[in-house]
Parts: sequence; structure tokens; C-alpha cells
Amino acid sequence: MRIIVIFAFAIAGAACGSDGGGAPVCTGTGCTCADTACTCTTGLDCKTTCDGACSLTCSSSAKCEGDTADALLLTCNDSSQCKAAAGDGSHVTCTASSNCDLKLGANSNVTCDTSAMCKIQVGTASNITCSGSTTCNVKCDGDCKATCEAGAECAVTCGAAGTAATMCATGVFACGSC
Repeated sequence: MRIIVIFAFAIAGAACGSDGGGAPVCTGTGCTCADTACTCTTGLDCKTTCDGACSLTCSSSAKCEGDTADALLLTCNDSSQCKAAAGDGSHVTCTASSNCDLKLGANSNVTCDTSAMCKIQVGTASNITCSGSTTCNVKCDGDCKATCEAGAECAVTCGAAGTAATMCATGVFACGSC
């Protein structure tokens, strides 16, 4: 009996991936995965959990959530609502009238364009670009840079105290040195 219980836990752990970057688990209507790439199309409450680096693409007014301790490549299109908690080296693009709520690790890159609404929390050495008529609310947990092109609305704060970022040039904000 003890061997059967151990075997059952081993199978359950394998289904959710391993520290070696196992296959992601994707739940919810309209959510599919192939290898480490997941797609959520016109889905409600699509949730992708990865044990390793993975990608998630949300489109057609989907409601998506990505979760990994490693890097996440997230593309949030159309009028999708995207939420992500991911590790270092993540890359996120929010376009059209999407709504993104992101908590990312160090060395992450975020691009918000067209009329996206982005709430972004990033680790040190991260870069954020907001263009078009986007609204970006950025919180840097360490040194980071945010570029807000003409037409974009940006608020950039630094650290736990929420200190205002330094304006390095028109539309360029930094937490840390310029």
C-alpha cells in the first residue's frame, strides 16, 4: 500500500511539471498547451501554471493568468484581461485595449501599447515601455527604467516606500541612476 501511495504522488508531481521545466498545466475554458507554450482564446478564467520557463498568449477578450517562478513570455492581445506572477527574465507585451496586472522578477521587459492599461511591479534591472494612449502604473522593487512615449500616461514609483522615480529626460523615468 505504501508503494502505491508513493507512486501516486510521483505521478501527480509529474503531471504538474518538475524543477527541470515540465509541461505547464492550463485550466479553464479555451486554454490549450503544447510543450511549454499555452494559448487562451475567448476563455474565462484560463490559468496557466508552469514549473520552468513558458509562454502564454491571450486573445479574443480572454481572461488569463500565468504563474511561474521562472521566466514567462506573455502576450496579452485584444481586450483580454491578463494577470501574471513570474520570475526573472520575463517578457510581457500588452496591446490593444488589454488590461494587464503584472508582478515580475528582475531583468524583465514590459511593453504596453495602443490603449492598454498596465499595472506593473518589476524587480531590479527591468525595462518598461509605454506608448500610444496606454495608462501605466509602474512600481520598481529595485533599479529600473520606464519610457513613456507621447500620449501615454505613466506613474512610476520606487521601492517599498513608493518614492517617485527620477525623471532622466522627457518621458524617461528611473529608479536608480539614469
